[in-house]
Amino acid sequence: MKNKRVQLQVVITAVALLLLGGLGAYWPAIAGADSPISTGSPVATIGDAITYQGYLTDPNGAPLSGTFTMRFQIFNDQSAGALLWDGGDLSVEAQKGLFAVRLAITTDIFNGEELWVEQTVEGEVLAPRQEIVPAPMAHTLRPGAIIKGTANAIPNNYLLDVQMNNDTFAFNRGAIFGQSTTGNAVMGLAKSGRAIYGQTEDGFAIYGFDGGSSPNQGYAGFFYSTNGIGVYGYSNGDRSHPNILAPGVYGHSNRGVGVYGRGDTSDSSSFYNEGGYFEGGKGLYARGTDSAGQQGYGARIFSDNYRGMYVAGQSNHYDAYFGGNGGISAKSYTDRAAATQSLVINLGSIDIQPGDLVAIVGVTESAEGEGPMLAVAKVDATNRNGVIGVAKEAISAQKIVFEEGGEAVDFAPVSGSIPPNSYLVIITAGLAPTVNVASLALATDWQIGDKLALSTSGELVRSSRDRDGTGDGTADGIVLGRVAGPMDATQGTLPLFINID
Repeated sequence: MKNKRVQLQVVITAVALLLLGGLGAYWPAIAGADSPISTGSPVATIGDAITYQGYLTDPNGAPLSGTFTMRFQIFNDQSAGALLWDGGDLSVEAQKGLFAVRLAITTDIFNGEELWVEQTVEGEVLAPRQEIVPAPMAHTLRPGAIIKGTANAIPNNYLLDVQMNNDTFAFNRGAIFGQSTTGNAVMGLAKSGRAIYGQTEDGFAIYGFDGGSSPNQGYAGFFYSTNGIGVYGYSNGDRSHPNILAPGVYGHSNRGVGVYGRGDTSDSSSFYNEGGYFEGGKGLYARGTDSAGQQGYGARIFSDNYRGMYVAGQSNHYDAYFGGNGGISAKSYTDRAAATQSLVINLGSIDIQPGDLVAIVGVTESAEGEGPMLAVAKVDATNRNGVIGVAKEAISAQKIVFEEGGEAVDFAPVSGSIPPNSYLVIITAGLAPTVNVASLALATDWQIGDKLALSTSGELVRSSRDRDGTGDGTADGIVLGRVAGPMDATQGTLPLFINID
């Protein structure tokens, strides 16, 4: 053959090698991946090389034999474009025109875009470039492709089964990898089955990672449901170390909240708008493990403008049970002043002011029908024998109706005086910081620790059973308690530790 006068020709097709036995000829082709038939280990995976086959003739169509220097290059355009891969010079043997060569390509160039092979034989570039076209079934792998089938007619019940063996976990390894700048990297839709299903023996069935640099922007996982359950977690594991709780859903955060739930606040009257709902043998178990001690709350519960916590138990059971050394400490009806307090009703004829001494006037049925309650009135000379404590604050009562049925009365403190037939809280024992004594006091020389009594005329005096046994002759007066601090002459109030005798 004379180099410049002999025209070299290569005829190729793409991906699948076909044997046209009936025509008695080979149709030249690029075979797809390496043949799955291998004499090596049965668990070995195929390589990246592809087989390129062609038919070489002279300008008259006569097949050529011999060893030729060939070069194969892959471009992303039929005539121009970018060079994506270059195999370099290869020595290729042709017999009666037929040749086959393995091209060790890099698989990342196969991304669904058009590819063209340019071949050079003995320094001569052949034209035109040959397009790499897919085998018929390979169409299901190009961008936007849809794989359809009936799962129960497939041996493993999956339309796509991807498996990868990794001894070491790392962020750059995964059986399926999805990446998107604006849309969904991986998206699953299912009418009644599992849109995305993951299974693992001792790793992560589904793992999501947000590595964004902007704070409070990304989600490692986002789940949304229009009429069902956004996230459902289930565990059938045993409660043993290290999975001591065998949680259905586990959340962990370095500096934030392990699990955050938020209910729809647009319909606050609805009963079912909780940020979290827990049901089980124990509806909710919370444990604080902070080593700082006072910061390690088992639970922290807040409300913007309503009750911090609502607790209801079945009949004949406690609405709430508090164990431990302290039992309960609350800055409300039971506060740090260690005072015993009661909810009562004013059945007197005049208003009661916070700080007034009150006396028992009877027992009445509660307005909400929840049983009897104590009725009081402001202390005067006629009811002094029934003195029971000091008015702390007025209480409003509001009936609420639950969506699932039933109703209850909600109580809340309010400022101001307590008119007749209204609720109030009284301090029956312990510290009362402001007791109104301006209209009751006969002396101003009281000392901290003095016992004060209510005389037969309804006046506040030092008890004759105080100090050295001398007094003002009011031994039959009712002892209210001890002076806890100096009198505020401007306000006419006195702190008193209530201990009625």
